[in-house]
Amino acid sequence: MQNAFLEFTQSFFDKMGIPTHIANLNEPLSDEIDMGLRKTIVSKRDNEAVSLKDIAGSFAQNNSIYFAEDIYTCHYIFIPVPEQELPVAMILGPYLTETPSIQRTQEICKRHGIPQGLTSFINQYYSSTTYLDNTSSLEYFIETVAEKIYGAGNYSIEYLKQDAVENTEYLSSAESTSNESTVQQLEHRYVLEEKMMDAIAKGDYDKAMHYSTDKSFSGLDNRASSTLRSRKNHLFVFNTLCRKAAQRGNVHPVYLDEMSRRMAIRIENITAPGEDKEVHREMLRKYCLMVQQHSTSGYSPVMQKVMNHISQYLSEPDLTLQSTALELGINKSYLSSLFKKETGSTFTNYVNKKRIDHAIFMLNTTDYPVHTIASVCGITDMTYFTRLFKKEKGMTPTQYRNMIHPK
Repeated sequence: MQNAFLEFTQSFFDKMGIPTHIANLNEPLSDEIDMGLRKTIVSKRDNEAVSLKDIAGSFAQNNSIYFAEDIYTCHYIFIPVPEQELPVAMILGPYLTETPSIQRTQEICKRHGIPQGLTSFINQYYSSTTYLDNTSSLEYFIETVAEKIYGAGNYSIEYLKQDAVENTEYLSSAESTSNESTVQQLEHRYVLEEKMMDAIAKGDYDKAMHYSTDKSFSGLDNRASSTLRSRKNHLFVFNTLCRKAAQRGNVHPVYLDEMSRRMAIRIENITAPGEDKEVHREMLRKYCLMVQQHSTSGYSPVMQKVMNHISQYLSEPDLTLQSTALELGINKSYLSSLFKKETGSTFTNYVNKKRIDHAIFMLNTTDYPVHTIASVCGITDMTYFTRLFKKEKGMTPTQYRNMIHPK
């Protein structure tokens, strides 16, 4: 498939979490087109993900794009690939246009006579399938791509809905899935989970994002009464993993606790299932940023205690070399020498830099007023705070906030 617009479409849908396939329409569709749904629940798979008998045989030659819905209310888009010897189509889907829930799953199972033993699997399947609450923008996108591929007025868009296949034989439960395959999937998922946590522990956002968005993590166990609740529960688990990973990166508990609490509130404030991906990215970015700024990895045990003390008392204006030495029972001269050796900085300069780093972190992650952030960072004199901040970032705190959060 050498078509820039189709490749762009494939990349776009991948980022939306909607699978894409290239299929030869002269051959039976792969079991993977519907993410293994029929392979798991139907004993004799004589019904395809979307029945092609309703699609005109010449649809590839006629540049006909199909928006199709199967009997399980899963949606697909068939886009013919031009200039091919065989009838080839890009198939986008499945995706949902109705909010999935346990009640809706039960309605679909009852309508098609699907055994009760499959309800849990089907509900999990729906909860892991991308839900779009508004498809009008999607249709505009496809129309725009079609104009670029075929030319304005040289294509058509058709809509079809698959009829239920009579006498479909369903299995009694989802245990038809190979136990060996299930074990392998679990093992792969836990390997990825460890890699993700190691990346967070190093503050590496790109790698952490790469591992955490792998399709192995997409099969959510929907045990809640709604998809929204299930997505929230999944994010709460993810929040815990991120906190543990940041702890692995030697971030002080005072930061871990505050971040975990703040993200829990953020998760609970989600109002629609589609918001979970944005919160996922936000959470990962903030934890990685926290590790970058507050990790004590690489320091000697004595210095790790000193760093943790600084983190704990950073908001105290009277945090000094003298007070730290007394609190930790360390000779002041020895501490001064050790501090310079391991950080390359004096205690005062280091504390000031950490205060500005924390201010930057708070400007990125909160909407607190600048004077409140200065106080939380242990600087009560706003003029002094502004001078330190400008020295570090080349701009005032207000200018920095306006830059990262333009109005």
